[in-house]
Amino acid sequence: MPNGNFHRVVAALTVGGALAYDENQKGQATLKPLAGAGIAAFTTNLPDILEPAKNPHHRQLFHSIMTAIAVGYTWKELYEWQPEGDAQKCLRFLLMTGCAAYLIHLALDACTSKSLPLVGKIG
Repeated sequence: MPNGNFHRVVAALTVGGALAYDENQKGQATLKPLAGAGIAAFTTNLPDILEPAKNPHHRQLFHSIMTAIAVGYTWKELYEWQPEGDAQKCLRFLLMTGCAAYLIHLALDACTSKSLPLVGKIG
């Protein structure tokens, strides 16, 4: 079963790698892939912060397919957003990276024998 460290490594490599690939395709070279990897590693365990493994409600609402759909939709909306200033661009980057990391966590959990519930319970 994936643990917190495994989630962090996979999220960092996936997000950092995707950002590096995108920059390579555009002929750019910035620290954005490194920043994205760090943010992803930091935020990927948010589902386990919201529903700790010690909690009897672990893998309920915040570990559900429904939440994955909501986070995926949020990522899509952020992708289509055209920020106007540097602060909005930074916010967009942070939120998109956090959404991607959250989805990576859920994808890893979905591959375990316990998988993910469709909706889950609240409280």
